[in-house]
Amino acid sequence: MTDTGVPQHRVAIQDVSAWILRIGVILSVTVMLTGLLVSFLHNHVDVARMQHSTFEYRPSLVWQGVRQVRGKAIIEVGIYLLVFTPILRVFASMVLFIVEERDWFYGLITFLVLILTLTGLILLR
Repeated sequence: MTDTGVPQHRVAIQDVSAWILRIGVILSVTVMLTGLLVSFLHNHVDVARMQHSTFEYRPSLVWQGVRQVRGKAIIEVGIYLLVFTPILRVFASMVLFIVEERDWFYGLITFLVLILTLTGLILLR
């Protein structure tokens, strides 16, 4: 409670992190299953061809494939969602450390983890 008698509402970082991971994984799986369904119904792509196909990492080409309703591109969007889910979790943790906890040290450490993760992702290509 605060001095005015009003209960203070605090957001637990663990709870936010857990919800981000849950929602991200469920959304990612849903998008990938939709892409798989589109592949089989619309494009008639067999599983063997999909196993030997490469992942398209350029967002513009993935978006072009989604606009053309290509199942493989939709699956790649699901993979992007799955990759960015933990990154969003780290970002949310950083914001909560700074705003909610007022802990600048952990906020800075989380920011450095975020920068290192994004740098590794960018340099991976």
